[in-house]
Amino acid sequence: MKHFLIIGLLFCLTACSQKQTGQLIYSSNASGQHNNVKRKSVQPKRSYPKNAPIEYQHWISQPSHKAQVNRYQTFLKKYNLLGVVPEFELFQTARDWQNCHASEYEIPPQEIWNNIVPTLNIFKELINDNVIDDFTVTSVYRNSALNRCAKGADSSKHVFNAALDFRIGPEQPILEELTMIQQTKTNLCQFWVKNGDRLNMGLGVYASGQIHIDSAGYRTWGPDHKSTSSPCITQLLSNRNDKGNVDE
Repeated sequence: MKHFLIIGLLFCLTACSQKQTGQLIYSSNASGQHNNVKRKSVQPKRSYPKNAPIEYQHWISQPSHKAQVNRYQTFLKKYNLLGVVPEFELFQTARDWQNCHASEYEIPPQEIWNNIVPTLNIFKELINDNVIDDFTVTSVYRNSALNRCAKGADSSKHVFNAALDFRIGPEQPILEELTMIQQTKTNLCQFWVKNGDRLNMGLGVYASGQIHIDSAGYRTWGPDHKSTSSPCITQLLSNRNDKGNVDE
């Protein structure tokens, strides 16, 4: 009887140990048989998945919006771009949407869906190269009326669904986060100098943590929307000088 109790106790301890070290899941091999695979606890590099705000949940609960979102997501999947930007951020219009009496979320017309593909590919490369980490997409497509109200240029690439704005770090950063934001801006400039021409990348770097990217031309600008105020120009000139001073 004691032997049975000891065996039972050992069995319980083993089961409890497995439960604490990881959750078991099933995966199928080529023959269709199931193997036990232990799920590892891995800390994600970015804060995904993000929870969709209640406002977005209300917006997408409308059948017409849900159907359009599904079609757009199917389109992105063809280009391996599904999930690069959280769904609810992908349809963000502009930060001034309330002041402009506009919708917070909007799906672009289907005829301009293709315009976002090269821009999302740039964004995907920025993530994969660890250039950006903690970010929030704040604006993608804007209709003409909203863009004008938000003081965007009539030729804004947002109107054509070809641009993407995102914020580095939190909206109200503390001192340590400001250091991270500044470092990320430097990383972005270095990426632009190295890859911008190849990617036809436009990069706007503003005084806050706000960043603009598009795929409509190799150029950069800063807070006054001029190239001379972009921190990337200093990086570009420094890079050219370094190349010019190389001994041959």
